[in-house]
Amino acid sequence: MIKCKMRFATLMLLPILLLLNLNTEIYGASNSKNKVIMIIINRIDFHDLYSMPYVHNLINNSSIGLMNTRASGGNNDFKSYATLGWGIRAEATKDTAIFYPIDYKNLPIYERRQGNIGEVRGLINLDISPLTKQNIKGEYGAIPGALGNALKEHGYKTVLIGNSDTDVALFREAGLIAMNSEGYINYGNVGGDLLEKNPHKPFGIRTNYNSLYKDFLKFYLKGNFIVIETGDINRLEHYKANLTDEMFYQHKQQTLKDIDDFIHRIVDAINFKDTTLMIVTPYPSDSAASKGERLTPIVVYDGGANKGLLWSATTRRQGIVANIDIAPTVLSYFNLPPDGMVGKPVETVSASNNMEFIHKLNKRVVNTSVQRYRVLYKFAVFQMIASVLALLAIIFRQKVHDKWYRLISLILLGTIVAPFTLLILPLFGTLTIVQNYILLIAITSMLVLMLYIVGKKQPLNIISYSCFLLSFSLLIDILLGQNLIKNSILGYDPIIGARYYGIGNEYMGVLIGSVLIFTSAVMDKYDINKYFAAVIYLFATITIALPSLGANVGGTITAVFAFLFTFFRLSNKRINLKSLTYIVISVIMVIVTIAAIDLLLMENKSHLATAIQQILFSGPIVIYEIIVRKVTMNLRVMGVTVWSRVLLSAIVVLAVLFYRPVGILKKITTKYPSMAIGWSGIIVACIVSFVVNDSGVVSAATTVMFLTTTILYLIMDLLNVSNE
Repeated sequence: MIKCKMRFATLMLLPILLLLNLNTEIYGASNSKNKVIMIIINRIDFHDLYSMPYVHNLINNSSIGLMNTRASGGNNDFKSYATLGWGIRAEATKDTAIFYPIDYKNLPIYERRQGNIGEVRGLINLDISPLTKQNIKGEYGAIPGALGNALKEHGYKTVLIGNSDTDVALFREAGLIAMNSEGYINYGNVGGDLLEKNPHKPFGIRTNYNSLYKDFLKFYLKGNFIVIETGDINRLEHYKANLTDEMFYQHKQQTLKDIDDFIHRIVDAINFKDTTLMIVTPYPSDSAASKGERLTPIVVYDGGANKGLLWSATTRRQGIVANIDIAPTVLSYFNLPPDGMVGKPVETVSASNNMEFIHKLNKRVVNTSVQRYRVLYKFAVFQMIASVLALLAIIFRQKVHDKWYRLISLILLGTIVAPFTLLILPLFGTLTIVQNYILLIAITSMLVLMLYIVGKKQPLNIISYSCFLLSFSLLIDILLGQNLIKNSILGYDPIIGARYYGIGNEYMGVLIGSVLIFTSAVMDKYDINKYFAAVIYLFATITIALPSLGANVGGTITAVFAFLFTFFRLSNKRINLKSLTYIVISVIMVIVTIAAIDLLLMENKSHLATAIQQILFSGPIVIYEIIVRKVTMNLRVMGVTVWSRVLLSAIVVLAVLFYRPVGILKKITTKYPSMAIGWSGIIVACIVSFVVNDSGVVSAATTVMFLTTTILYLIMDLLNVSNE
């Protein structure tokens, strides 16, 4: 059965693959640079870099950005280093990240494990086999040494200089960036001669920057891609538990000064006509991470010819790039394609004050990320409490005073107005958590009262106005570049790195749910033609689907399924095997069309195009990896997110309404037949969304709240009228 599905999927993708071959970029030697130097200063931030006088000046004449450091599974330094060099989220451990010189001692060990390498100089990873196996089993199927392989294939040489060794352990993970799939680096030095004893330094040793500089001069002419590990900040972080805060600060300031002087010497020795310098921080410090500051600095300097902010097609956000973009960027300087990588080369966007922009950007991103869980958790709890209160008010209607009954109905209405408030909160700037709560409550309460008054207390008016306000605002924001969604707490978090642009699963569920309720409420209110709904469904689907707009593949599948299902029912057509077949074919056709647009017409490819390119490069195994990743992610999210409880509580509420009050659901569906069809569309949307999205439980929960809220609200109105 699985083989048949894969053959069918391959057949459907064939036209795209053929067209893709006609649109392949041509890479050649022209305009290529033949040297890239990457200086690693791990576990620092831009404040540290800006405190270094020479680097401070360098930044003002460079392209800079914040880099997402997410790797495969749980993050650590080793995975982040590997991800930098492989262009896809990678797996690595301390034991599989150690490099040694090729000598009489290490070469036999390597050969008995891996076979003959055919080299007599350079550096090797003796544990390349376990490292490869780790990534075969890993979440993303990374190809170890992808950057090194591409450089080797075109005759370019790699170099690694430096280490982060302590007095008791070897730390040489920078080699993961430069190595090829054999764990081999052409030239370099990771030995103890790059260290000097100093009893006043962490572990009693420090980097010998004179030796490091001499080795750089030695290998500069031989190598094309040169990775330099400065090492001392890493050692300081490993030693931090033994230091007072004052001594840690003193050590760090002196180390930053030493590195600043070293970079000054390196820059003076470089010919920037054919060389690009990158300063990269693979992983944040523990103190920064504890404050939510997980985006790290990256600086690209080419003699001052380009300065501004870094941008990539991966993030589509000025000033933010991903660690998976670094390897493709290095290859772009040699004018080589990033085959097998999901990252995209970074570009420079002009900016007058890049450091001020980065500071404000980081503050906003961190602020949103830190507050996101707390605010959304309370919103989800509020939604569940409102539903339960409404259910109890319905069941015990005769015992609830009218004023409390009306208040509960208004609170219930607030659950579908709150997502609009969360959307517009970024307009007020960077807010504290208290300010967010105050504005969220105040604006939502004000809007609920306005809708209640403007709607003249008529339930269909109030529901349709609420959902129109929400869906229209979301559609407009997506069309205008998603500036509100990107910065909303209910949007997405670039620090997590699951999504950087388009519409995320939270607001995708909100949009589909609000569109279905708006159209069905209007049709019940005004008895208008079904094609009114069809036009809105088409517009919403296009907005969610297009790579330049919503760029949400799972959302597109969900929208097509739910909207077609609803439209068929509004057209009085039975949902049988034939109609379901039409829906499935329509989903496939839409996805194929969007993929073709993405691959052939879009300059900046989205997730769908990247996935197809991965399938082309690595074969059908990528499809299996994507499915496994989605299932794994859903299971993981189900166990930790409050949204799973929202979904479960909605199911419980609906189950109770089937029995208490007796016959109430039948009455409400009879009174509002179009709404009943809209509710069935939401149920379909929840099921499909749960299956096809990485965090399907989230989108299912944000969709289902429109089902429970509107059913409960209409039942409360019906019982209130009957009571009067």
